[in-house]
Amino acid sequence: MRILFITPTFPNLLDPIRGIPNYQTARALARNHQVVVIAHLSWLDEVRRRKHGKNLERLKNVDGIEVHHPRYYYPPGTIRIAYGWFLWRSIRSTVMGVLGRFQPDVVLAGWVHPEGDSALRAAALAKVPCVVWSGGSDVLVLPRDPARRRCIVDVLGRSDAVVCVSEHMRKAISDLGVPDGDIHVVRNGLDGSCFYPADRSIARQRLGLPSEGTVLLWVGRMVPVKGVDVLIDACGALTIGGLDIRLCLVGDGPLRRALAARAAQVGLGRRVMFIGDVFQETLADWYRAADLTVLPSYSEGVPNVLCESISCGTPFVASNVGGIPEIADSQLDRLVAPGDALGLAGVIRERLLLENAPARARLPGTWEDHALNMEAVFAQVIATRAQAQAVDGARHNR
Repeated sequence: MRILFITPTFPNLLDPIRGIPNYQTARALARNHQVVVIAHLSWLDEVRRRKHGKNLERLKNVDGIEVHHPRYYYPPGTIRIAYGWFLWRSIRSTVMGVLGRFQPDVVLAGWVHPEGDSALRAAALAKVPCVVWSGGSDVLVLPRDPARRRCIVDVLGRSDAVVCVSEHMRKAISDLGVPDGDIHVVRNGLDGSCFYPADRSIARQRLGLPSEGTVLLWVGRMVPVKGVDVLIDACGALTIGGLDIRLCLVGDGPLRRALAARAAQVGLGRRVMFIGDVFQETLADWYRAADLTVLPSYSEGVPNVLCESISCGTPFVASNVGGIPEIADSQLDRLVAPGDALGLAGVIRERLLLENAPARARLPGTWEDHALNMEAVFAQVIATRAQAQAVDGARHNR
């Protein structure tokens, strides 16, 4: 099978840890299929990175996968309904170059809009089916804007199939008018050679953390939907209550300065560590070092963060949103309403007091499992398209 994958995120020289799940998906699929990736990069991101002396390769080979990084021109924050048009004009020459020597059997979009729009255009040129893979907020958050909702509904309606990561997202996509038979739940996988349980004290030693005291971990991008300010307020309440807590924030984003100010305001001081972005191997040690992973988001699909934490043997406290309840173990994990700092503090305190917890009943699958499930979706849409073409051909020949 030959797969053309159009995605907004993929590791690159400017941002080597961005889009790791997309990289893992492409790598797992490439073990048995031919995969070409077109991972565009915002012109604005390029400008920002170049200020720090970083340049980008437009074409490279990653684990035998041909990866293209065209520049995406668009007006930031305005006329978002036209982002599909801007993206297609930005990557069209790259797509045409790829199609000139690579005939895909299917086109996969790594986001509904605008990537799904461009993937549908590419699939039409190649005369093959298009599968859209929803990331979560593209069907849970963006449709709240009526104009953007129309764009998303249009892409979903024209796609041959839609892939999502949870039953909660399946329902949201169904509510947007997609027939249930065209929606497929495919959970992301994990790299078991990286994320696995290990000694907490050794992990803390490697990371330079004290062996005593409670370590709470948050991982992600520092943006409003992640609710990190709520977590900081909750930790402030916990320290007032006498708990010896260290909050480790792994990741970066536009809210970093504001969050540092918030931490100082609630009196956390050095109890909050801003770690920044880290590679997967180091990230696994952060999970192992923590007593709890905490994710107080306002919206989620099935977060890779929590699946990674589970695989490293660390329980979680998280918002009761999206697909999170689908992976929570009632004996080990705790759920809380989003936006409630005092409620979050209480649930964290309660979970820290739990002793002699049982073994987790279910662990996440691998990226190989994920690839097999994606292959099944591709095979189905290819067969359906071939059957429809055969019927049309028979009618034409009558």
